[in-house]
Amino acid sequence: MGQVGQLSEAEVALYRLVLGTEHAGARQLAEQLGRTVDEIDKSAARLAEFGLLRVGDDDVLTAVSPMLAEATVLGAEDLELAARRAAVEQRRDTIRRLVPDWNDLLTARPGETAVEVIDDQGEMANVLMHYADRSERELLSVAPGRLPSTRMDGRTRVANAYSARRGIRTRALYQHTALRDRATRAYLHELAGNGAKIRLASSVPGRSLVIDRAIALLPIPTSESGRHGLAIVREPNVIAWVVATFEQLWAEASPLEDVLNKQAEGENEIDETRIAILRLMAEGEKDETISRRLSISVRTCRRHIADYMAQVGAGSRFQAGVIAARAGHTDPVPTR
Repeated sequence: MGQVGQLSEAEVALYRLVLGTEHAGARQLAEQLGRTVDEIDKSAARLAEFGLLRVGDDDVLTAVSPMLAEATVLGAEDLELAARRAAVEQRRDTIRRLVPDWNDLLTARPGETAVEVIDDQGEMANVLMHYADRSERELLSVAPGRLPSTRMDGRTRVANAYSARRGIRTRALYQHTALRDRATRAYLHELAGNGAKIRLASSVPGRSLVIDRAIALLPIPTSESGRHGLAIVREPNVIAWVVATFEQLWAEASPLEDVLNKQAEGENEIDETRIAILRLMAEGEKDETISRRLSISVRTCRRHIADYMAQVGAGSRFQAGVIAARAGHTDPVPTR
């Protein structure tokens, strides 16, 4: 049975018939609509819930103006929603009034050094959001292609999205493998929709976040497996090196739009991955190192190598590397 909003077609048909019928009773309406009295009663009860029908003492049905029904039935709910919205906005204002105090405290941290290391997970989240909120001009981000595997990864994503929504010039560099994951792909689309520029590379050296070219946030390993610390770098020369590395990677990477267009035309991002594998293999890297650099499994890495060796008729990895280099198969695909 069709629906009009939350009313069925049968209920709408009953309302329209009552509109044009004076002193309409359930039996009379049932005959005109070809339905049973019980079906009419159910439809009338549903319309009464919406305030669209009144049932008199003599079971006569009377249609009610939709505008009056709206004011009668939804008036109280509208008032409640308005009160809830006002309460939410009041709480939001209360929280935001403390933002300057928090930023002033974090900015005036005693004993700020060229490099500060944080290993407390809660403090790391605060630091990331603090600098995302304090950024005024530009945010540069480098990330691997995997889903957030650590809390640090997720918080970096939140900081990126927050800065982009604020209108801060945001450039994010991801690996091609990012597009294989539906959630990551959706995140990149959202980020681009907020004005961020996104490019994709075959491999990246590691995660980093640079704010206004004055602060660099770099995850660092800790003694505890699966946990990372955070280095807050303020030393200008180190930051300049991080920015220069980013700009080089950015220049060699492909814009997200170009990669998506290639995929739409039938080209697969796996070609980019294979080129990167061949390049690293020709440089003598082991399978484990290649898989870690490209955020793929060792099995996938070895499958690509085996497929290429069969394709070019190479009898060894060394021979395959030589063939790939001579044939230009390790050259990056030019961007448009």
